Amino acid sequence: MTSHKPGLQVSPALTQDQEKKVSDLLLAVLPELEANPPLKFWCTQSTLARFLQARDWNTSQAEQKLRGTLEWRRTYRPDAITWADIEPEAVTGKQFRLPVKDKEGRAVLLMRPRNENTKGAERQLKYLVYNLEAACRAADEAGVGKMTWLIDFEGYSYRNAPPVTLAIKTLSILQGHYPERLGLSVCYHPPRLFQITWKATKPFIDPVTHKKIVFIDHQDTTSMPQHFHMESIEQCMGGSLTSEQAFNLESYRAEMESEDARRLESYGRM
Repeated sequence: MTSHKPGLQVSPALTQDQEKKVSDLLLAVLPELEANPPLKFWCTQSTLARFLQARDWNTSQAEQKLRGTLEWRRTYRPDAITWADIEPEAVTGKQFRLPVKDKEGRAVLLMRPRNENTKGAERQLKYLVYNLEAACRAADEAGVGKMTWLIDFEGYSYRNAPPVTLAIKTLSILQGHYPERLGLSVCYHPPRLFQITWKATKPFIDPVTHKKIVFIDHQDTTSMPQHFHMESIEQCMGGSLTSEQAFNLESYRAEMESEDARRLESYGRM
C-alpha cells in the first residue's frame, strides 16, 4: 500500500469502470508508445486517468486529446529540454519552482513578471514548459499530481507585461497538454494594467481552469497563509524571505541540472 504525508490531497482510487477506461485508452495508443520510449515513460496510468477526467471519462474524446499531446511531445520534446537550453531565461528568477509545497502538498511554480529579461517568445515558452515538467515531477513525487501557480504582480508594468499572444499560448499549452495538473492559480496583487491581459485571455480559459484562479490583494493578510507556508514566501507577498533568499541561481541551477541528469539517464536505460 502506498502511503502519503498527512494533509496531502491525493487523487481518489479509480472505480472498476474507470480502470477499464484507462486500460482501453492505453490499448488505443500503445503502438505509438511502443515506438517512442520517452512517450511510454511519460504515459503512466495517472496520465491516462487525467486525460480521461479532463473529458468526463469519455474514452473517445480523451483519446483524441491524448493523441494531440503525444504528437506535441513527440515533436516539441519537452522531456529533452535541459538547463543548458534555457539558462538565459532563468538567471533573473522570473519563474522557478519553489523548494517547498503549498499547504495542499502541491508543487508551486512562482512567476515574477517584473524580472522579465528577454524578448524571444519561443525560448520563453520553452522555459515555461521546462518548469511545468519540473513541477509535474515534484507533484508526482509528492503523490498529489497537481501544481499551484503563484503569480507575483509586484512591479508589473508595460515594460515587463507579456504580449497577449504569449499569454494565450501559455494557456493553450497548460490546458491542452497538462490536463488536470493545475490545482490552483494565485494572482497576487494584480494591478489595473493586468485587466488588459485578463480581458483578452479570459475567453480562452475553460470553465474548470477558471474556477481555480483566485485574486489576492496585498491588503488581504489572511488569504495567502491559507494556501502557503509564509516562511517560504517573499516579503512582498507578506512572507518572510527577501528576493535574494527566495531565489538563488546557483542552487536552482544545481538542482535542475541534477534532475536533468537523472531524467536523461533513465531514458538512456530504455
